[in-house]
Amino acid sequence: MRVIDSHVHFPEDRIIDDGKGVLPAVEGAKEQVGYSSGRSGKSLHPWLDAEKARWEAAWRFPTPVAVNRADGELLWRAEVEKRDYLESVVFVTTGSNDFCSELVGRNAGVFHGYAHHDPLLPDAAPRLERALRHQGLKGYKLLGPKIDRSLDDPCFNPLWEIASAARAPVLIHFGIMGGAGGIANHVNINPIVIHDVAKRFPDLSIIIPHFGCGYVFETLNLCWACPNVFVDTSGSNQWMRWMPYPVDLASLFRKYHDTIGASRIIFGTDSSWFPRGFTDAYLDIQVREMLDNGFDESEVDAVLYRNIAGLLGIS
Repeated sequence: MRVIDSHVHFPEDRIIDDGKGVLPAVEGAKEQVGYSSGRSGKSLHPWLDAEKARWEAAWRFPTPVAVNRADGELLWRAEVEKRDYLESVVFVTTGSNDFCSELVGRNAGVFHGYAHHDPLLPDAAPRLERALRHQGLKGYKLLGPKIDRSLDDPCFNPLWEIASAARAPVLIHFGIMGGAGGIANHVNINPIVIHDVAKRFPDLSIIIPHFGCGYVFETLNLCWACPNVFVDTSGSNQWMRWMPYPVDLASLFRKYHDTIGASRIIFGTDSSWFPRGFTDAYLDIQVREMLDNGFDESEVDAVLYRNIAGLLGIS
């Protein structure tokens, strides 16, 4: 088995301060919004803390600890090197494009990185051009529900043109953002908003993480209509619990396999903080469900390795 983890967050100095130093947020650090961690003593509602504790207990995750940038770099490199099957990880957020460029430059072949900046900045397009052409970054990560303009607005066309010309994928988070207490309604909550962009820019590869994060029907329709749309498998996918009809990981793999095959499904974990590090539990359950639900060994290799290697030009 060989693996590239396509969806990792570098542990940033962000989100939580419990009086003993800054801790990295829980899974999806950039996406954890709406309430403070129970560890800070500033929760807006006890139910939110209980849900977060239930999620951690369900996966037997340890309590996050403070990690600075230098230690985070060493720890993540060790995570890759101590696993025979894990070839590299892709950092979709690191805090800044400049730091991401330095990080991947120091760890060539072990780390890859995406640009991640506000697409509404006046210089958003030049920033992306520089990141992809000169800073060694391989894609662009966006959080749909944090962008207060519809993503099919023509004002974003320069970004799509730059990414398309560079053959760099754009990873866009849709669906609820954050854990319990997060954002559930927004102009960019539904992945179908990117349909016209995918049609206008057929050479632009668009990755929708977390199997569509609650918008399964819309994501399947989008993938069926637009062959340049991919899905990633990252995270615990706890959104499956509140769907109005039964959904589990096995049914997701079967449905996407039946609709688009294995060639547009990309493995990821959404790993970030320590001491958890690389989330082996997510890899184990995904491999099991693929093998139990009709994927042959070549298709598993495509999901775990070949698909993202092809998109990022990893030889």
